[in-house]
Amino acid sequence: MNKSVGVTQFLKRFHICRTKEHKLSEKFSITVTINAPIEEVWRKLVDWKSQSSWMAMTRVEASHRGAEDSGVGTTIDAFTGFGKLGILDRMRVTQWNPPRFCAVDHYGRIIKGIGEFRLEEIVQTNSRQTRFHWFEEINGPRAILILVKPGILAAVYLSLRKFSRWVERR
Repeated sequence: MNKSVGVTQFLKRFHICRTKEHKLSEKFSITVTINAPIEEVWRKLVDWKSQSSWMAMTRVEASHRGAEDSGVGTTIDAFTGFGKLGILDRMRVTQWNPPRFCAVDHYGRIIKGIGEFRLEEIVQTNSRQTRFHWFEEINGPRAILILVKPGILAAVYLSLRKFSRWVERR
């Protein structure tokens, strides 16, 4: 009797191989509060090319300009890195509910998964604030995702704080 096990079978047993039954992904989420009305936050958030000015080490190009002409089907390419060394994140808007929700599908060669921007209005007596929930579920080798997660979360948190300051100044 042959007890040898194929590499794929071995990896599947230990949840190392990406299969339909053993989807490998990692979830990332950050929430920040911005001292501005939800409509203003939305307009600046979906001004895709302006994300280059506040998202860490990222250059953004998009098929549409922003809130006025974007919607389901808008494509966004975000290159994160230094010079030519980095990762291209290709996205397509799959859900669009201004000024509260936008979902994207990450469909690039390396980064695959889903992303969401969710805005929640906070109305107080003397001010209007917006709670911004950023969420990503990225597919890939779980061990690598777990290793890079702290760095990604730190970079995104700092970027969202920069975005908050940018919106609040205007």
